[in-house]
Order: sequence, then structure tokens, then C-alpha cells
Amino acid sequence: MKNTNKLLAGFLAIIALFCMTGFTANAATQVSATAANVFEGYKVTVLDKTTPAVNVRGRVNDRNVMVFVSADDKEVGVMSRSDYLAVIEKHKIVVQVPAGGILHAPPNGYSNWHNWFADEFNKHRSLTAKSRTEAVASNTADTIEEYRQELIRLVNLEREKAGLPAYIVNDKCMEYSQIRAAELVTLFSHTRPDGANAGYEIISAKSYAPDGVVTAWMDSPGHRAAILNANRKYVGAGCYITSNGGLYWQMYFERDPEVYANTLIFG
Repeated sequence: MKNTNKLLAGFLAIIALFCMTGFTANAATQVSATAANVFEGYKVTVLDKTTPAVNVRGRVNDRNVMVFVSADDKEVGVMSRSDYLAVIEKHKIVVQVPAGGILHAPPNGYSNWHNWFADEFNKHRSLTAKSRTEAVASNTADTIEEYRQELIRLVNLEREKAGLPAYIVNDKCMEYSQIRAAELVTLFSHTRPDGANAGYEIISAKSYAPDGVVTAWMDSPGHRAAILNANRKYVGAGCYITSNGGLYWQMYFERDPEVYANTLIFG
């Protein structure tokens, strides 16, 4: 009888240990999953399961929607702006600014929210930690050239609507515009980093595709006037993509590119 009781007690102890172990493991899994997925509790629609996201931005002409975009600016996921702001509120790190005030910074040492959201969305789809930076690097050169040409095409469509002749693409202007797009990362201004005037240009730092950039320019009276200037004949377009997926845009308009654009580049 004693032996039977011992066996029964041992059996019950094993069952209890198994249950406790199973419960603990399950609890740990749940905690880990919750910690690993910052979107838990929020609605995120996955449009593409495998293409890395490199940025998150507002959908053009719809302030209520945020979209995760790939290196070639295709939408790979969608969430509401209200959920986007709620995630920021939940995960923000409050940093005291030396000059006074506070900054709501992303966690884990990120310098901006766009990169953090893109990386978290990639993790949400079980992609690698380096998927964003690898996608940016592999796509940059082709994307830049495609974006420059598309910018010119869209601007010339706006001129056609206004009854104006299309801008003529000029190699010197194109060279200068690409130099200027890179300079905007250092100094976002119509003054060049060396203090010189940048000439007759329009610029943008919006993380849009070319159609979004041109739409924003056409909605601005000053930029619209530059695009539809009847006294300018030649054009250059520049696009610079930073290592973290930021976009800088420039268009340069000229009367006599063989004289002035050449001076801007080599002067």
C-alpha cells in the first residue's frame, strides 16, 4: 500500500511538473510574442508577404492612412494613421533636449520613426533584420534613374496641360541636379553648402513617389510657377536616396545650360 501511495504521489508530481512546465513555456511564448510584435492589438494589413519595407509614409491625398513601402515605392502594408500614432505613443522614448524641451524618439537607438516602423513591419512578416538596408542598397541606382526620368515626364505633362512646350532634358542640367539632390541631405536650402546660390530650382524632401512630389509642387503656387515658367527651356532632375530610405528631390530649370549650368557645376 505504501509503495502504491509512493508511486501515485510520484505520478502526480510528474503530472504537476509537466503542467507547470507547459504553462510556464506557454506563458513565456506569449510574452515573447507580444514583446516581439509591436503591432499586436492594432490592425495592420499585409499586402505583400516577402518584399522588404524601407519606409512608412502617409498615403498621398489620404491623411487617414499610413502605408509601408518597398524600395521601389510599392505599398506592401497598410495601417490607419490613428493606430500608427497609438503605436508611437506606446513605444516612444522621452528624451530631454539639452536646449530645453523633450523629444519623443523611437526605441532601440533609432534616429527616426520611419526606419523603426519599416523594420518592425518586416519583423512582423518574419523577414530578416537587414532586409530594409539590403533592399535600399540593391535598388538605389536603378530607382534613382527611373525616378529622375519620371519626374521630368510628369512635369512635362503639366506643361502640356497648360499649353506650354515640354522641357528639353540637358546633360549639364541633369548632372547639376543630381549633385544638388545629394547636397540637400547636408543643407536643405536654396543656398548650396558652400554658400553659393543654387540657381532656378525647386526642391523637396518628401518621401513620396515622383507623382506625389509633382502633385505637392503643383499645389504650391511658387513651385507651380517654376514648373510652368514659359521663359525656361531646359531641365534637369535629381533624386537622392539616403542609406535609411530618405528621399531628396531637385529640379533645375535653365535658359542657357551650356553657360550657366556649367558654371554651377564647375565654377
